[in-house]
Amino acid sequence: MAMDIKEKIAANFSTSSFRYDQYAVMQQQAALSLVRRLTDFHHELPVGPVLEVGCGTGAVSRELVTMFPERRLTLIDLAPGMIAENRHALAAYLETPHHVDWQVRDAETIDVRNHYALIASCLTLQWFQDLSGSLAKLCEALVPDGFLLCSYLGDRSFPEWRSACVALDLPCTVNRLPNSQALMETLHALGYEATAWSEMIEQHYPTAHDFFRSLKKTGASTHSADDRLTLTQMVRLLSSWPKDNNGAVTVTYQINSILVRA
Repeated sequence: MAMDIKEKIAANFSTSSFRYDQYAVMQQQAALSLVRRLTDFHHELPVGPVLEVGCGTGAVSRELVTMFPERRLTLIDLAPGMIAENRHALAAYLETPHHVDWQVRDAETIDVRNHYALIASCLTLQWFQDLSGSLAKLCEALVPDGFLLCSYLGDRSFPEWRSACVALDLPCTVNRLPNSQALMETLHALGYEATAWSEMIEQHYPTAHDFFRSLKKTGASTHSADDRLTLTQMVRLLSSWPKDNNGAVTVTYQINSILVRA
């Protein structure tokens, strides 16, 4: 029986978990950015536990256990391999391991209310299948005056990839990514006010093939649509991708962040 999209996402991230940090340069930058924003308001958190959605190998988790040593932390990820790597990564940071609970879990199934003082997530929302419904659940899971802090890949990511496909008259197989304005309108419709930020991160790769290889090596190569390029089309795309003066290629990521206070 064919795997559904969630199973594919989990399988790809699990397979890549042991080498994720070696290739996840952009993701690490995004994690640092999220943590910097958290330091601006972490002292305002009400009483309550902390949840990290899509905890991965621990780039944000390490900061959470340091910042909130007295709070109960729940770290969840869809991929069992990521949870295993996270446990290993956090071992050196935990003086009281009993206050951390790791769970292999789909964040879109969260159904508690008025429970968490903080829900944090770095580059996970773009994988949600029901973004509006899941945002509603996450916001409802916050205690009064609790915070939801998330970052995600925005729909202005990969302009070089999109332009190359247009120039070659090829279908562009970039996954559909959230639009910042639409996401803010969704939150407003749910009755929440949010603050939003956006930054563009340029990442340089020796070749276009190295860029696609990095997607595979970090587990981020799951296609949410059925369209695929043929081998001939892929070769054309790789060979025609614009190069800079050093022969390398540039890939631009849009990292959007939102902060909601319940």
